Amino acid sequence: MSLQSVIAADMPIESLLALVDESVKIRAPLRLEGANLDKFSIVSWHLNQKGYACIGQTDQPSTYHFVALGEGKQRIVVNATNDNFHFMQPVMRLMREQGHSVSELSSANLTQQALLNALRHCDVAWFEWGDSAIIAASQLPKYCRIVCRIHRYELYGDAIAQINWENVDEVILVSQAMKKRFISLLGSKLPQYLKVTVLANLTGHQPVTHISKRRNPYYIACVARFAPQKNLVMLLPILQTLAKKDPRYKLFIAGRIEDQCLYDSFCQLIDIYGLKHNIVICGNLAASEMAAWYSDKSFLLSVSYNESQGMGIFEAMLAGLKPVAFHAPGGLSEYLPANYLFTSIDEAVTHISEGNQAPKNYAQEAQTLLRQQELPDEYLKIWQPVTTLSPLFSIVIPCYNRERYVLSAVSSALNQRDHNFEVVVVDDGSSDASLDLLAKINDPRLRIVAKPHTNAPDTRNRCIAEAKGEYLVWLDSDDILHENALSHYRTLLQRWSRVDVISCAMESLVGEKKYYSLYNYAPANWLSQLPNGNFITNPGSCVLRSLYGDVGGYDTTYLRAHDYEFWSRVVGRASVAFTAHCNISYRLHDGNLTGMGKSTDTTYEYRIFENILKRYRLEALFPGKAWKEIDSFIQERRKMLYAETGVDNVTIILDAINTPLDTLLDHIQLLGIQEDKKFNILVVTDKELPLTSLPVLFMQSFDSQRIKHYLGEKLPNLYHRVFALQPNIHNSPTLISELKHTILHGVQIAESFRHIPF
Repeated sequence: MSLQSVIAADMPIESLLALVDESVKIRAPLRLEGANLDKFSIVSWHLNQKGYACIGQTDQPSTYHFVALGEGKQRIVVNATNDNFHFMQPVMRLMREQGHSVSELSSANLTQQALLNALRHCDVAWFEWGDSAIIAASQLPKYCRIVCRIHRYELYGDAIAQINWENVDEVILVSQAMKKRFISLLGSKLPQYLKVTVLANLTGHQPVTHISKRRNPYYIACVARFAPQKNLVMLLPILQTLAKKDPRYKLFIAGRIEDQCLYDSFCQLIDIYGLKHNIVICGNLAASEMAAWYSDKSFLLSVSYNESQGMGIFEAMLAGLKPVAFHAPGGLSEYLPANYLFTSIDEAVTHISEGNQAPKNYAQEAQTLLRQQELPDEYLKIWQPVTTLSPLFSIVIPCYNRERYVLSAVSSALNQRDHNFEVVVVDDGSSDASLDLLAKINDPRLRIVAKPHTNAPDTRNRCIAEAKGEYLVWLDSDDILHENALSHYRTLLQRWSRVDVISCAMESLVGEKKYYSLYNYAPANWLSQLPNGNFITNPGSCVLRSLYGDVGGYDTTYLRAHDYEFWSRVVGRASVAFTAHCNISYRLHDGNLTGMGKSTDTTYEYRIFENILKRYRLEALFPGKAWKEIDSFIQERRKMLYAETGVDNVTIILDAINTPLDTLLDHIQLLGIQEDKKFNILVVTDKELPLTSLPVLFMQSFDSQRIKHYLGEKLPNLYHRVFALQPNIHNSPTLISELKHTILHGVQIAESFRHIPF
């Protein structure tokens, strides 16, 4: 067996799981190749049971990477601009010491898809430096906790304004001065719930334990790249003054060249100042080389005109060097005592001339100033998940004839990284193998309830009755729940003292990837938005269970849009929040009740709007609006909703197969005198008729499927309502108007018509 097991997903699920069982015996990493999201969800649940977790994904073909991960350990992805992980190395070492899985996400050729794949399969994404990568990540759908650490330069460009801070959970700055500038830059755009933390850097440098015999009392170190803000020209008059006192003073500069003009000028100024024997430019050094480089030097000279913490200064102190630093704004004085700061050339010269008598003291003082002993505990909080077990979540799954999808849906529910939830499946009398498949899942968190077939809203009400959780999370039996969904909801519930409903973002599961509801809003009353239509996503929503007791469950007369009807009653009294966290992968197919992607019966939406107008005061629905403006909106909205119902496309079938010709002619005459002329007529017959102006469909016997096919071809993309006239129809010119009224308001159809269901 290789050090990494590779498994191809192109086999029956039973065989696939058996192969997985063999592969995990050696506890090596596992790679699942060519799996769609359904197979991934099933295999992922199976591997979770064995202590494995998915830590990443690559495309073409879809490949998922799993590793054995301890209970409660986090999957952390770290990105650093230009792959400059120098400041992150001590942090990543701490993460790994805690047993977390840490993956470095290279910035080289980083695509949007690669970034999405990383975010989908981690608990925490850490972005070092606030520029290109965090800008891109913040604009993408949200799947995990996002942390960004900003050092200094990002606060002096336009990158900060390009980041969508609503999708970032915590920003870390290294000084109070930088925090003040950050808050000032964002102003009113600073999100209310963005956590802004000031935290000193961790360092991998250890304090010197013995004094090197190579240490030269005249050697001065300067660690700075050739960039304007490093103010390197200021070094020259300082060193010139020192060299006049004693020509043995020598300055060594380590750092890369960022500004070629500055570098060239500096080199020429060395000659002008007469310092070619006193300054050595060492170039860019690796972090691993710095300890040896510091070992023969006595001072660290910093002349930067803006310094947020001066980590290079403290790393030199840990090596036993005496710090001599220009009193630069930005935060340096928050860390370095005033006796090491200078504001004039004479002060700098004096500090250096006094010598370095006790290198070990500087090393010990640096450790104290940087708080390296207690600082790790503060870092641990950044990626520590919410550990409270309250409340209990119930993931509720109504199911009807979903043998093709229900196994992956339930597996995704059981894949949750949270630790206090149950999964309740209520089967609405399925006639396929749905229940047989569910019976194969052995997990104590799963409870299956079977009931006789009724309808979708009734099944949802049974879900509510069976659930034990304080909050319900809705999952349709053909969708996939993201494994961080409950963890994210738990975090939000800790943040907000009172929230009744949390609506989440969604992504399409198959075909071209589309996203819905990618926005964040704190809990509020949204009644004034209700007249515009439904704005709460039911799939993946998190709902306080007691709310159903307060406002009632789902109306069983609404065979579709029952979620919208429920929300229309809830919004008037509930506190509703919105999160851009993409908790649901939503599947569009012919079996959906929703109107997304196909023509549907939208009379329910018309009916809900009318009920909203009756249920709430207009002043509450339209705050601050004039009566004329309100009336205009209602009339336009009503007109639009009416048009969307397509009720004017109703088709009346004249059954010439079973109706005598004289009665048929009476029916035609009656339809001709209707006040409402907006309807279609179709004659179905098994013989030639003396009718030339009406469309005719020939068939040997009355066949609703043939009628459906015919209308689908003649009137595509319409929701068809088809009625046959009864023999003993009452003679009225308002017959069609009455029929449309019953359709719109969901009341019983008059005896004059026989509904032909499709």
